[in-house]
Amino acid sequence: MMCCIFCKNNSENSKSKEHIIPESIGNKEYVLPPGWVCDSCNNYFSRKVEAPSLESWYGKISRFEMRIPNKKGRIPVGTGVHPYSRTKLDLLFDKDGLSIFPASGEDETRFVKSIQTQRQGKLYIPSAGEPELNYEVARFIGKVGLEVLADRGTHIDGWNEELANKTELDKLRNYVRRGEDGFIWPVNIRRIYSADQEFSDENNAAFQILNEFDILFIPSSKDSQVGEFYAIIVILGVEYAINLGEPDLDGYLQWLKYNDEQSYLYIKTKP
Repeated sequence: MMCCIFCKNNSENSKSKEHIIPESIGNKEYVLPPGWVCDSCNNYFSRKVEAPSLESWYGKISRFEMRIPNKKGRIPVGTGVHPYSRTKLDLLFDKDGLSIFPASGEDETRFVKSIQTQRQGKLYIPSAGEPELNYEVARFIGKVGLEVLADRGTHIDGWNEELANKTELDKLRNYVRRGEDGFIWPVNIRRIYSADQEFSDENNAAFQILNEFDILFIPSSKDSQVGEFYAIIVILGVEYAINLGEPDLDGYLQWLKYNDEQSYLYIKTKP
């Protein structure tokens, strides 16, 4: 029997595939087959877990900067300021390029007059920077982390049942499903490369990485078969590390210090 890895209910009749990282952040490759996340949980996560993070200021500005369209093909509207006329602006990418409009409620006449009277001027566009850890980000990364763990074993017989019955994951899966007011599950957040950084393949062809991930296992000192599982997730150059079993990052921070702050995704010799 196929079970949802979040609610543990029978999901054999579920039809929807689950994007581990949302399509709105450019992911079309990493998808869990139908049944791993039931239709009900899939729909809930889309509305209540993914959307708050994607529609946050950082979520929209970071996607605007990289010109990443949502499922409807629309790039989020950016923001800017024309300092001379003190006008807040909306920035819109479309098939014709970048269009600039006064934001809703702004004085369009004042903006137009200032443009007409100036031969040159400045436009300030804020950068996305790095996301802050908050309730919405913690639940979103928790959801992604559990699905990364599922993705690593979809080819293994019995992996679905094992994950669904693994009580060590219940704290995080319940946090993702139901939330917990006032509590932010710890996530280590840092930028490891710029969102628009270019990499080269073996043929020296340039490419960019929108998202990538892996699972880091840190064994306990007493038993190499017992330890902590961390999901290491990079989205637009920002790395998120989350403990999948407990709301604690001590083991990861010690590992990070021991490995000279290198990302697990790029460490030369993995344990």
